[in-house]
Amino acid sequence: MNSLSKIALFTLLSGAVFAARGRRPHAGMVMHEQPAAAQAQSIRGKGVIKAIDMDNKKITIAHEAIPAVNWPPMTMRFTITPQTQLNNVKDGDSVDFTFVQQGNLSLLQDIRAQ
Repeated sequence: MNSLSKIALFTLLSGAVFAARGRRPHAGMVMHEQPAAAQAQSIRGKGVIKAIDMDNKKITIAHEAIPAVNWPPMTMRFTITPQTQLNNVKDGDSVDFTFVQQGNLSLLQDIRAQ
């Protein structure tokens, strides 16, 4: 058997082995999916609104310490989500708020003037 025939035979046999192994590798595994909202913990904070940027969907809040995430008092931007109602708040208002931390994003869920 010449080397070209050996290469072709090896390629065909390798493909068959990988195809047989790859059909249902996770068939025996039970996967429990949860909605994103169920996976994230809602975190509460208090602060003062410094700026609202609707064009970029951001709100800047100078907040008190937030022990749930080990944050000291600081001023930071939160992302406004579709569920966030900003009708009754404005720059300078003292607020109570809740957010969800997803990676580097702090997603504002609710905000209310104090």
